[in-house]
Amino acid sequence: MKVDVSTFGEIDGATVYQYVLNNTNGMKVALLNYGGIIKEIVLLDKHGNQKHCVQTFNTLQEYINDESYRGAIVGRYANRIGQGKFSLDGQLYQLDKNGGEHNLHGGLAGFHKKVWHGQYSEPENSESEDSVSVTFTLNSPDGEGGFPGNVSVAAHYTLNNDNELSLHITANTDKATPMSFTQHAYFTLGNEKTIGNTLLYIDADQVTDADETLLPTGELVSVEGTEFDFRELSVIKEKAASSPASALYKMVGGYDHNYVLNTSAENAMQALVKAEDTGISMALFTNLPGLQFYTGSLSSPQQLGAFCLEPQQFPDAPNKAQFPNCIVQPGETLHANFRYQFSVQ
Repeated sequence: MKVDVSTFGEIDGATVYQYVLNNTNGMKVALLNYGGIIKEIVLLDKHGNQKHCVQTFNTLQEYINDESYRGAIVGRYANRIGQGKFSLDGQLYQLDKNGGEHNLHGGLAGFHKKVWHGQYSEPENSESEDSVSVTFTLNSPDGEGGFPGNVSVAAHYTLNNDNELSLHITANTDKATPMSFTQHAYFTLGNEKTIGNTLLYIDADQVTDADETLLPTGELVSVEGTEFDFRELSVIKEKAASSPASALYKMVGGYDHNYVLNTSAENAMQALVKAEDTGISMALFTNLPGLQFYTGSLSSPQQLGAFCLEPQQFPDAPNKAQFPNCIVQPGETLHANFRYQFSVQ
């Protein structure tokens, strides 16, 4: 296995590198230290053809201009924080309002627009017989985006010969602070222009209810008998039309909802996606409590033709005591694990 490193561009005097991880099955994963981005995932489909499994851009400037978080690591806080504020230890913190009236994906100083480097000008890379990895590091100063604490983050990507891509994120802080990281790849496992015929399974009995701004109300909604029920492998467009559209679904016209995962056990598969035309399947494993399933509006001609599965803490958890704890204390280390197991049949 090997890593190929090349220069991808430059921003504000900092060099952006592309790291291409290759395994012995012909699978390759291209990563950028700009935003910790997954630029490419390529493997052979059931017909022996190369299939690009994530949406990508060809130039750094396109990633700089992109407002969709394409392929990036999102932080300090994935998804929404209501009204861009929260209270912690008796202090009110005001964040950027970059998602309508809310803070979205870490605000204007989000990690998706950072050149990750840590103490080196480029990430460390290592090669071994069975796997190959790249580590990106980043320091976020106290007050950045309105968040408390000097935060140090390391994102460790690994590709192995089982066609498994994993991402292990660790973070530390010197002040109590909310944290939620996700990986925002836009997956394209099939060859069709829409993802309607893609099959999906999500191990979740509930989703978080939300208001018209997609901010959680604090209540949980059963998926039973609704368009959110993917507890059996189902065709996405058929599931969307399987019952009268709920108010929660109508707000998007597709999917942009947080699923309450039944388990965060790392060896339990929380989601499975399959495209029958290519034969490519992707199983998702995570230790996080929530999973944002995003398609955009399925009825819109501008629909992206891709889907996102974003493991995360619950949206607005800093303001919802009943949600799983998202506060990291000094002396603690956050561990966020993402594992994508690809197969072809």
